[in-house]
Amino acid sequence: MEMSFTWDKKSIFGRKKALKKAQENLDRECIEKMTEFVPVGLPRYRNSGKLRDSAQVAESGKIVYTAPFARSDYYSNVDHTHGGNPNAVRLWFEAMKHKYGRQLIKDTAEIMGCRVK
Repeated sequence: MEMSFTWDKKSIFGRKKALKKAQENLDRECIEKMTEFVPVGLPRYRNSGKLRDSAQVAESGKIVYTAPFARSDYYSNVDHTHGGNPNAVRLWFEAMKHKYGRQLIKDTAEIMGCRVK
């Protein structure tokens, strides 16, 4: 028995379009949900704006914080709760994934037309 599959070009275009829409939504949702864990109120940000507001989507699937010291605050082993955010933690992307990861997967799958249990 021999089988062959042929992909419809319209189907491929539709999947690429849905994937792009899902990735844009995922980027936006990640930035929104990470603000809960991002430190604010540090004296070194007074002249450069808040770290929270510096999040940008550099390219599809890549979120960048442009504020100075963002990288060191992300990786440093410092207690961030003394600023203006009592929920602030280091590695805030990881904290966001731990709390909202399942919901993000479900939302992304729904946009792609899939089901997640």
